[in-house]
Amino acid sequence: MEVYTLERLDFDKIVSIVKKFALSNCGKKLLESFKPVDNPHDELNAVDEFIKIVKSEYDILPSNLTLIDQDDIFEKIESAQTLGSEELLKMADLLSIIGVVKKNLSDLADDFRTKQLSGSLGNYTKMVEEIHKCIDENGWVRDNASEKLKEIRDEQKKITKKIRKEIENFVNSHRNFLQEPVATIRDGRHVFPVKASYKSQIKGIVHSVSSTAVTYFVEPEQFVPLNNNIRELRDQEQDEINKILRDLTLRLFDNWRKIKSDLQTLAYIDSLYARAVFALKYNAHVIYPSQEGVIKLISARHPLIDPQKVVAIDVELAKDKCGLVITGPNTGGKTVTLKTVGLFCSMMMAGFPLTCDKNSKLPGFSKIVIDVGDEQDIQQNLSTFSSHMANIARALSIADQTTLVLLDELGSGTDPMEGAALALAIMDKLKQSGCKFIATTHLTPVKVYAANDDNFVSASVEFDPETLKPTYRVLMGVPGASHAFEIARKLGVDETILENARRLMGEDYMNIEKAIEKYQKQSIILQEKIRALEEEQEELKKIKEEYKKKYERLKKGRVEELDEELKNMYNYIKEMKKQIDEAISNVRKRDRDLEALRNASKIFERQSRTIRKMEMLGETALSENITTGDTVQLKNGGAIGKVVGMRGEKFVVDFSGIKIEAYSSSLVKIPPEKLKDSSNPHPVFSYYNPLSKPEIDVRGLTVEEAEPLVEDFIDKLVLSEFKVGYVIHGKGTGRLAVGIWEVLRRDGRVKKYRFGTPSEGGTGVTVVEV
Repeated sequence: MEVYTLERLDFDKIVSIVKKFALSNCGKKLLESFKPVDNPHDELNAVDEFIKIVKSEYDILPSNLTLIDQDDIFEKIESAQTLGSEELLKMADLLSIIGVVKKNLSDLADDFRTKQLSGSLGNYTKMVEEIHKCIDENGWVRDNASEKLKEIRDEQKKITKKIRKEIENFVNSHRNFLQEPVATIRDGRHVFPVKASYKSQIKGIVHSVSSTAVTYFVEPEQFVPLNNNIRELRDQEQDEINKILRDLTLRLFDNWRKIKSDLQTLAYIDSLYARAVFALKYNAHVIYPSQEGVIKLISARHPLIDPQKVVAIDVELAKDKCGLVITGPNTGGKTVTLKTVGLFCSMMMAGFPLTCDKNSKLPGFSKIVIDVGDEQDIQQNLSTFSSHMANIARALSIADQTTLVLLDELGSGTDPMEGAALALAIMDKLKQSGCKFIATTHLTPVKVYAANDDNFVSASVEFDPETLKPTYRVLMGVPGASHAFEIARKLGVDETILENARRLMGEDYMNIEKAIEKYQKQSIILQEKIRALEEEQEELKKIKEEYKKKYERLKKGRVEELDEELKNMYNYIKEMKKQIDEAISNVRKRDRDLEALRNASKIFERQSRTIRKMEMLGETALSENITTGDTVQLKNGGAIGKVVGMRGEKFVVDFSGIKIEAYSSSLVKIPPEKLKDSSNPHPVFSYYNPLSKPEIDVRGLTVEEAEPLVEDFIDKLVLSEFKVGYVIHGKGTGRLAVGIWEVLRRDGRVKKYRFGTPSEGGTGVTVVEV
């Protein structure tokens, strides 16, 4: 489809409104590329379906869809650069989103064509599992990512243990030489804070000096080979990590063409979502191109005008009429009306819903030619007139039965007599071409010509001469008076001047203006009566529908499909999922690991989807013989619970701590043998308790027993108000301290750690700062 000077219809501004509802930048960019096409039927059908989906509150797209906006990562993949561990985690999340959308689409009813998009999306479950198998949630490459990496890290633990013993021996034998009886790390090497006066007593390498020059950080000579050894192992470790990351990136690179295609599909689905939300918020409807050759906009509202102030207009041009001529005073809404028709035709052909009544009709034009000037200009010159003529010449050259021509202020910009003659000739030529056209004008000869030719329809914008303000309503079939004399009188022009003006205009002209004004007033009265009758008819229709629904409910004796409690539970789950997703997003920004939050979010997602399915697909089941103690399942849902009692006619069912009331008709009894074969669907919720004090005692435990406790302690420490914590592990053989230091070393949230000072517990305590 061709639209000449589409920007004059403010199409791009409408797209800017719609794209605000997209969840991702990819979706926004795709919407910006939308333009009118010749056959938008399939696109409009997809939007229509998505409006139903969004209205049902069934979520196709996850709330974290913004994760697909990873242009910097995509550029690295396309240029075959190795991704870092954090980038690979983001790609794993992105691939998981594709899987979620694929599943949600496949769960739609079969009559939804949008469901077919599910088959075009790939399955990346194995790739996601492989990434998570090699990289933990902190971005740390796991020990078991490869056998070689595990061997290197095991050797590191041995050397670390040996260094720990050497540190303890050195501290005990040189305590008087040290500012503090602890070791610290400088450039990855273990050094000691030696008093300046004793620096010559210790053979070794000075790495740095304190700002006061009272402390020298010295690496004793016996630690040099140990530090070299640990440095070599860490270099080997990094080489192996790089290899693992390269291999994972290569997997993505090999599948990149398909992944990129799936991302485009997600962006397209996001564009559907944005258009659906726009439709619901702006009370818009999908209008399909009509074959009837009729322009009929009912209650049309221009989207750029404040919804609280916009005046709905009705515009109609029948099949046997070729042109609509709109007249009336300036600032009355003529140009807005003309642009609204052109804009709506363009929006429809580009796949956007329209802010009008659902019974509106528009032809599927293949060409739209627009000549709309700047309505704020008060001085028109030759160049403006030339521009108008150039646009009109183009329209006349290409106009046919599939063309819409929009002409603002036809005949203006030149002598009124010449302009009127040109306007009439242009209208005749457009009539012969078989196109549809809409024109606005002030010229009386054009008004009269349109009113007397059955091929044209006259219309005007309503104007209140008492207040000198337009009402912005369109009066179909009524030419508009200019109201120039009434406006002049209200503004204080002397009556003698007005009388002289009427005499100069001539009696015939004034009679025409009076007839037009009288006709307009009668038409307004008639329009008001028609509007009142239509409102009454609509009210009667609503009453009829309401009584019909009540009768059907009484006839069938059906009960509500979902209790109020279940609806409240759905709203609660929806709000909690939102909060958890936000918490995960905030935590990921700080590189923190909250696996429990992720699990809880997945549980809420699953439960929420179950309830939504019940809302969309719920049917009344035959009552079963259910008693207290039975295991039951929600009909059309996956949640399994146990009947723990009754309240009136309802059963009280415990779903792992969440109790709801339900009629027997909405429950299905689960036989014991079937229950044995099914996996446990009950949700498990994890909660974090605040720390009462920033310390944990793991003395007497093995490294394997202590590791999860220390990791949990760090989780709580991060979420608490404390910034420093104390891990009490005792001195013993030192194996437990070595294992704890290894946990702390690979935890990205730990800023620093060290053995405690004598007042803090010495080497039996590790001090951690997060």
